Order: sequence, then structure tokens, then C-alpha cells
Amino acid sequence: MSRTAYYRYRRGGSHNADKKYNRPKHEIRIEFIRNLKRYGSRRIKESLKQKGIRIGRRKIAEIMRKEGLRAIQPPRFIPRTTDSKHGKRVCRNLLTNQPKPTRPNAVWTSDITYMPLKGGK
Repeated sequence: MSRTAYYRYRRGGSHNADKKYNRPKHEIRIEFIRNLKRYGSRRIKESLKQKGIRIGRRKIAEIMRKEGLRAIQPPRFIPRTTDSKHGKRVCRNLLTNQPKPTRPNAVWTSDITYMPLKGGK
């Protein structure tokens, strides 16, 4: 018997700590499902803390492991490269037949940078 269980029993409480975690187990499952199975133990700890439920992150992780709750990792953003065989109009290079610039800021160019949007598109 652990020291903690012994002193808990002497104070009149139950030496079985599992009863203490039955309600948070339910709350953890609710938070996990409410957040579309995206929250891990750290985020769930913070959301439970805001509700007034105090429980450690490692205990939450242990409960999640036992309950089979595993956060879904969204897929990494992979930018689509240029499709050269699209058959659409391509802008011509206006600098091809021009002399080299002789001073700064005489010629400017740009490029498209692909960035993920909030919706994943």
C-alpha cells in the first residue's frame, strides 16, 4: 500500500483513488469529442481548468491512453507545385529580350507563395 493511500484511508477517505477520477474521465471524453478529437492532454487540461476541474496533465494523458482517446493530427500542408501541362494561357516573360538593368529598382519581378488558409484550402 502506498503512503498516500494509507494517509488518505486514515483521514477517512477511500484508499482507492479511481473513484476520484470517474467524473474527470467523463469530462475528458466530453472535451475531447467537443473539440472534434483534436485536443491532446495539454489543451484538455486548460479547458478543464477553466471549468474549475483541477487535474494534472499526466493524469489526463493516462486516462486518455486507457480510454483509447488519441488526438487527430491534421495533415501537414504540402503546397501544390506548378502544373506545366495545364493547357491554359501562360504569361510571357517581358524581360527576355530586354537589356540588363543598369541601376537598382529598374526592374521588379514577383512570385506566388502558397500559404495554407484557415479552411485548409
